[in-house]
Amino acid sequence: MRIPAPRLFLAPAALGAFLLSGWASVFFSVDTELVQYAAIAATIVLGAFSLSYSGLNRFAFLLPIIATLIVFAQISFLDTRQPHPPKELKFYLILVFCAYCACFVLRGAAAEHFVRIYVALCFALSLAALGFNRTADTGAQRLMQGDGNPIWIARAAGTAIMYFAYRLLIEPRHRGLRLLALLPCVAALILAGSRGPILSLLLGLGALLLMTNRGALLLSRKVWAAGLLVVLLAIAAVVLAPQGIQDRLASLFVSNYSGSDVLRMNLYEVSFGMLRETLFGHGFGAFEASGALQPYPHNLLIEALIEPGLIFSVFFFALIGYAIRRLYLSAKRDQGRELVPTFLCALAIYSLANAMFSGDITSPKELYLCLFFALSTALVVRRAPQSVPTPSPPPRHPIPT
Repeated sequence: MRIPAPRLFLAPAALGAFLLSGWASVFFSVDTELVQYAAIAATIVLGAFSLSYSGLNRFAFLLPIIATLIVFAQISFLDTRQPHPPKELKFYLILVFCAYCACFVLRGAAAEHFVRIYVALCFALSLAALGFNRTADTGAQRLMQGDGNPIWIARAAGTAIMYFAYRLLIEPRHRGLRLLALLPCVAALILAGSRGPILSLLLGLGALLLMTNRGALLLSRKVWAAGLLVVLLAIAAVVLAPQGIQDRLASLFVSNYSGSDVLRMNLYEVSFGMLRETLFGHGFGAFEASGALQPYPHNLLIEALIEPGLIFSVFFFALIGYAIRRLYLSAKRDQGRELVPTFLCALAIYSLANAMFSGDITSPKELYLCLFFALSTALVVRRAPQSVPTPSPPPRHPIPT
């Protein structure tokens, strides 16, 4: 039985809140993990009702609820004995949850609902960051630095920019409105002062051009005019930005050995030292226990090699590469006209590239969601309905006269 589309709004909305759970520490004094666990519970309970897509028994919706209760019981048990759950438990919980969402939440029309709801949340987060910029710190003056990590703002703004750019490429209507909506996202991305999302966005936009076969569109005067307007806004945002953000953006072209660069050099120095000792993993949390200036090396590949180990890393990145390739081929098959595979492929590339600059192994949640979505579509064999042959009419014989 196929569930009507309006009932599928709530589960994708809770899933989008989970992916953007970092906003809790940016705008409110709320624990990020608390928001994550609440969004996980809400998504599983709401997504359980979509299990009828898979043809399972209606009582099967009790299984994810029971599994969720067991996981939360384990987390609460560990919270009483240490300050926070171990990283491996959080990482496995995110992987299992993303696999569940790919199989039972993002089904049919729910995938398109998720993309639109998630982009709407990213766009709202970018506008809110610009509106509440008065709480930025007195140093670099990055968006919301005083209350949380501005990288959440930059990642959300970059995601919204990719979506609006995709719509500009494939739909000639309402280009003015989409360009108008794109401008505050560009300002939020620049004022967040995060270099990783900016570089990752260039890769995501390049992937969109390849998948939609719209390279020739770059010769259009309207596209050049729209691009010029965006560039002028970016220049204005850089000029009006505080000196700290200007220095960070200038380091994209010329290294100025800022505090952030020195910090990353220290992290990579510690990382290479640990890689020389063994390539088979020190265990989750080993980098934090090494005494480095940060609890993780700000690079997904390096962290995977150090903590889970070489065997895990080879298998893990092979799956990621296979998933991105499958999404890319699926998008190219329809010349980028299908929203879900095209946008999720660009989002996976964007998230993977950004994971090479910031965050730990539990941060690129949208990458893991795209990974399991691609795997779930690869494992499901869809059989074409077999047409029943219609019996041919008996031959007509002439009536003898």
